[in-house]
Amino acid sequence: MKCKIELTKDAWEDLKSIQEWYVLNFGKETELKVTLKIKQALNRLEDFPDSGSRVPDEWLDRQGYRMVITGRHAAVYKHVGNTVFVYRIVDTRRQYTRLFYE
Repeated sequence: MKCKIELTKDAWEDLKSIQEWYVLNFGKETELKVTLKIKQALNRLEDFPDSGSRVPDEWLDRQGYRMVITGRHAAVYKHVGNTVFVYRIVDTRRQYTRLFYE
């Protein structure tokens, strides 16, 4: 049975920021490629919700968070029941785990 993918408000805002940044810096074509890769990675979670990597932060890992990485971005999510909740979509080069402590 397929899982439902739910993006939180923060994850939607993250995705929108990523789209805007790529359009401004590289153009619409590159933005579409990056966005497509992120969406494809999230769609794979419908069939394989536990396929993501464990997060590097011990506390987040104990809470059940996982991440799926695509290019420079990681979608941090939690699989609960029949739903995958995507909490953030972040640049892997920054200290993104701090976002969960704010």
